[in-house]
Amino acid sequence: MSFDNLSGIKKTGPSLWLLIFFTFLALVFIFIIPGIGFLGAALLPIPASLLIISGRVRDGIICAVVPLLLLLFFDYMLPAVLIAAVISVAFSQRRAVSNDWPAWKSVFSVFFILLGSLFFFMLLYLIFYGLEFFTGAFQTYNIYIENLAEDPLVSGYAELINGGGAGFDAAISQTKAILKFIPKILPGIIVVSFFMISLFNYIFSYIIFKKFSIEIEKIRQFTRWDIPWYYIWGIIAGLLLVLIPVIGGAGQEGRTVLVSLVDISGYNLIIIFGMLYMVLGISVTWGIFERFKIAFLFRVLIIIFLWFFFGFALIIFPVLGIIDIWANFRKLERA
Repeated sequence: MSFDNLSGIKKTGPSLWLLIFFTFLALVFIFIIPGIGFLGAALLPIPASLLIISGRVRDGIICAVVPLLLLLFFDYMLPAVLIAAVISVAFSQRRAVSNDWPAWKSVFSVFFILLGSLFFFMLLYLIFYGLEFFTGAFQTYNIYIENLAEDPLVSGYAELINGGGAGFDAAISQTKAILKFIPKILPGIIVVSFFMISLFNYIFSYIIFKKFSIEIEKIRQFTRWDIPWYYIWGIIAGLLLVLIPVIGGAGQEGRTVLVSLVDISGYNLIIIFGMLYMVLGISVTWGIFERFKIAFLFRVLIIIFLWFFFGFALIIFPVLGIIDIWANFRKLERA
């Protein structure tokens, strides 16, 4: 493996303790900022990566280890797996710099490291606690959902609003249905989350590394983002698995299990490919804003306004991304 591209990189840089503090802030960000905690996860490996790419390997490992040791207060396996993941990402980025990897290769390298770390974490729990840990956790989750109305926060909120009643019961029933459905689409949520972490890790790395004369491929301008037309088959396959009934089957019980597996596969495909087209839809919207020279502040306000109507945004952005395959609103050059 060639390290010629690392020869011009400064061996000095920020203080180790400053980068440890940065890593600690990223870790805190993950747990205290709901909804966008994945941005903290994207930032987490960057200080260690910066040190290791700069040739300060020992400092990079220390930077990865010290902040994450705080998680020992909650669990002893989690920090070990996270430390291994952060160090793996750091060495992956060092290799990306030394070999001039394209952006997509760097992003997917981090993605597969995260996915492998999750499987390793689950394997450790399976070895030390057995399958009963997962079945017990699932049962506890279901019991909590069934008794959701008795949760102090939920019951207190109901009394604060209108003292309960038919409206409260309907809201609880709907919430229960959603919470029961979440485990079925968890694989899709994990894939989407890990991909977003990997993507933003690359974007943040590009910005931070550039300040220290570390060059990686610049990611394409957001308004020029695109995906091949045939990715639409992922959405189509998901819809077919959800909508088309399963014919045949060995008995009613076997048929029920098969239908459930088909439904779960379909919903997860829709989530994964739907996310791609949602990002593409936002890119299309941003491109339209640029064409009409809408001020940056108004663009952000419009996007935020759409996200207040979350259900609407989850439909309109993916649909816009799908339509762009044929409409080509941004006049991109496509093969």
